[in-house]
Amino acid sequence: MLLTLAATAEVNAEGVLDGHSFSGMIGPAEDPDLEDSLYFDDGHFWSAICTSCGFAPGPYLTEQTADGLRFTGTLESESRGRFEYDGLVRADGSIRVSITWERRRWYWTSRREILFVGERTSGFEMASLSEMRQEMKLVNPESSPLCSRF
Repeated sequence: MLLTLAATAEVNAEGVLDGHSFSGMIGPAEDPDLEDSLYFDDGHFWSAICTSCGFAPGPYLTEQTADGLRFTGTLESESRGRFEYDGLVRADGSIRVSITWERRRWYWTSRREILFVGERTSGFEMASLSEMRQEMKLVNPESSPLCSRF
């Protein structure tokens, strides 16, 4: 019976944020300075800025806590590293996400702490995972000066 409850809790934890989006600011933990949006669909999440820089949507998991809904997930890029997300969505619709960016090379590893703070958006056009994957096929991170930050 304990295994059944654990499996049920895990299944219920996936996709809870699907259909939601958040707009806010992302950047260095001490001063987020770029407008960004987070989207959730089909058990995956992505950031508008990160996908434009070649980071693919990644799966996420959620857990209800006393403070709100916690989510974790990873966005990865073949050439730019990975972002580890650890966020909290509060009942008022606010979101705060601590992000650790790590980029490994054979001769060095770069690591930075990033922050996303924002609010749940309403009345937005639904962003779908399948459409984002199609758009990613056309992405050229080298053409965006913004991507040089990542």
